[in-house]
Amino acid sequence: MGERKVGENFDAKKAEDIFDKLKNVEGKIKPKRQGEFDNIKNMMNEAQYLFDLGKLGRAIELYKQVIFVLPDSSKAYENLIKIYQKQEDLDSEKDILKKAISNCKKNEDFKKRLKEIS
Repeated sequence: MGERKVGENFDAKKAEDIFDKLKNVEGKIKPKRQGEFDNIKNMMNEAQYLFDLGKLGRAIELYKQVIFVLPDSSKAYENLIKIYQKQEDLDSEKDILKKAISNCKKNEDFKKRLKEIS
């Protein structure tokens, strides 16, 4: 059996069901999505749009939701890192870099950046 690529055969309904059942790190059940976004791609596009508008807090929320559903989404991590760099929030940047390193296969850039700021 070949290695499955991220996003291949993505079933939005199944992901939504899983999303509703899983618990986040604080132990609270994630709220059911209200249908605001049909899929991860739309969430990523909206987050980028919000970033471009300077609405960084909401963009952070969306990127974190993407990571919750797809923990190996290097693009979501990269964009979160850009936001934290823009905010000059080194602690948050370090935290997200550590998560990216542990969850993404192609993590050399994340390791290099963490070494630079540590």
